[in-house]
Amino acid sequence: MAEKDGAEKKGLDDYGIIFISGEIDQERAQSVCEKIIEINVAHNCDFIQLIINSHGGLCSAGFAIIDMMDWSRFPVYTTGVGIISSMALAVFMAGEKGHRVLTPRTSILSHRFSAFSYGNHSELLAKRKEEDLMHRRLLDHYIQHTALKTDKEVMEKLLKNVDTWLTALEALEMGIADKIQHDRKKSHPAQLGR
Repeated sequence: MAEKDGAEKKGLDDYGIIFISGEIDQERAQSVCEKIIEINVAHNCDFIQLIINSHGGLCSAGFAIIDMMDWSRFPVYTTGVGIISSMALAVFMAGEKGHRVLTPRTSILSHRFSAFSYGNHSELLAKRKEEDLMHRRLLDHYIQHTALKTDKEVMEKLLKNVDTWLTALEALEMGIADKIQHDRKKSHPAQLGR
């Protein structure tokens, strides 16, 4: 769409900014992955800014985004606003170390993933392998991207049998985030996470 003066209207991704809001499903993961690829191909920027406000969603969709973040030639800075829970928290944690920023009123939720399986006995046994692999992927992800360094620590503090709600300060102390953004007057939206 062209603006009145004939110039093409720019979107957030033209500035290296991607916003994830709502459920992280396969469609949203595809959209985010495509935007990361487009920015890598078409733009010359110092970093990609991923702003997240999401209750989470499918583990496979979240890991697709995380894999694309790792693939990106530009570092991906993450900023959590509103709520980052479940798989959205895993995506947030995968941001470039030193540039994972929370706003002070962000709600943060960590919990074990849920799976719904159906089928005959053989199918259920086969599906169980993928569920065990997913659990291992999540444990490894938490160990890699937090200050917690053993399966036991992660299970006791963040992947418990019940939901674990955290304040921004608690997330900072556990190494989930690197900074709490307090003063909006000193930060332009495009600089969140710098």
